[in-house]
Amino acid sequence: EEFAIIKRHTEFGARLLQEVGVEIPDVISGVSQHHERCDGSGYPFGLTYKEIDSFARIVAIADVYDAMTSPRVYRGSLCPFKVIEIFENEGLQKYDPEYILIFLEYIVNTYMNNRVKLSDGTEGDVVLINKLNLSKPMIRCGNHYIDLSREHNLSIEAII
Repeated sequence: EEFAIIKRHTEFGARLLQEVGVEIPDVISGVSQHHERCDGSGYPFGLTYKEIDSFARIVAIADVYDAMTSPRVYRGSLCPFKVIEIFENEGLQKYDPEYILIFLEYIVNTYMNNRVKLSDGTEGDVVLINKLNLSKPMIRCGNHYIDLSREHNLSIEAII
């Protein structure tokens, strides 16, 4: 029952913008449609790709990335590389393929040269982005390198 009310925030937000005089169609659709998914699995209307405004398709990607990488009262924040992996696995069905690919490429590049902690506790630096598997970059750990695309039992646990 509460979730049904929460899902109406898109409608309430769009109405509020209209009431205060916002007359920019892309902004209104971005607010009202940012939880819609290209495969029809979103809400509040269950719209599919062609029915969702292009601006709303962009906002949806940024909104989900922000929501997943931010702490919530019911869970901690997810590591950005875990979120990138989730987008790689399901993003092309749920989100606009053109926009999601551009977003992922840009976002992953912001983590170049960042220090990371791997799932086995090893620490290292992101030194090379794997264009075919963005969530699995090359990590420099001291004098050796770990190619996460080849080490299936390892993943980036945190940016430190």
